[in-house]
Amino acid sequence: GFRTSIRQLFEVLQNAYDKEKMQEVLQNDEKFSKVDRETVEAINLFAGTDIDIDEKEEVIDMCKAWEEQKNEGRELGERQKIISLVVKKLQKDKSVAEIADDLEEKEEVIASIYEAALSMKPDYDVEKIYELLEKNKKLA
Repeated sequence: GFRTSIRQLFEVLQNAYDKEKMQEVLQNDEKFSKVDRETVEAINLFAGTDIDIDEKEEVIDMCKAWEEQKNEGRELGERQKIISLVVKKLQKDKSVAEIADDLEEKEEVIASIYEAALSMKPDYDVEKIYELLEKNKKLA
C-alpha cells in the first residue's frame, strides 16, 4: 500500500488527460515542489506518467520532474524525426555524406543511423531503429 498525499494524487489524476492543465497545476502550486516518493510512485501508477524517481530521494520536485519528462519527450521526437529523414534519404540511395550534408548533421551521427536502418531493410521501422541505436549506445 501507498502512504500518499491524497490531495496531490487526486489533483494530478483529475488533470492527467489534459497536459496543459497538468502543466499549470504543477508549476503554479507550491505543494508540488516537494512531493514524497510514495505519492510520485502512485501518480506514475494511476496517471500513467513516467516521472523519474531517485531511490535516494524521499522528496521529489514534481515541477522539475514534469519539465524534465517533457524535455525527454521532445528529444525523443527530434531523434525519431532525424531517423525518419535518414531512412527517406537512404531509400533514395543517398550516401552518408550526402545525407549528413542535406540534414546539416555530423557524418558520424548519420553513419550510425544509416547502419542501423540498413540492418532493418526493407522494413525501416523508425521505433525499432531508435531502440537498436539506444541499445548499442548502452553497450558502447
